[in-house]
Amino acid sequence: MPKCKYCHENITKFDKEICPFCGGKKPLEGVDDSTYDITQFVDIMKKSDQEVKFKQRKRVTNGLLCMFLGIFGADAFYLGFKKIGFIRLIIDIVIYAAISLILFFFTELSFYSFIIPFGVLFIIYFIIGIINLSIRGKKDINGVFLR
Repeated sequence: MPKCKYCHENITKFDKEICPFCGGKKPLEGVDDSTYDITQFVDIMKKSDQEVKFKQRKRVTNGLLCMFLGIFGADAFYLGFKKIGFIRLIIDIVIYAAISLILFFFTELSFYSFIIPFGVLFIIYFIIGIINLSIRGKKDINGVFLR
């Protein structure tokens, strides 16, 4: 960056007519157009600003949560996807209620009409949990791979 010939402040090459710092006229006249080391103008980041660490989550824990508590979206909450967890919870409640009501009113399974939908959802999420155990490239909300 070129410097003003009057106040020696760093100015841009577009400030040809007037220096924005001292108001001198034609601050670049007679100043050489050589390059400077840019590292002297860049602020160095502090060590605490640079280091942002995230807790690396486990793939086994995620798989087990999906197998046994997947109906409630626990695996999505574990990875930090709260919105997805709530959406899955609401969808599972609606599916459970719909299947339960259909079985209760249209079949003669009065007591089992509330157990069968839970078992079906449990089996579905158990299978998804087993599949999640084999997936290697899964990431959490921070973009960190599961270990």
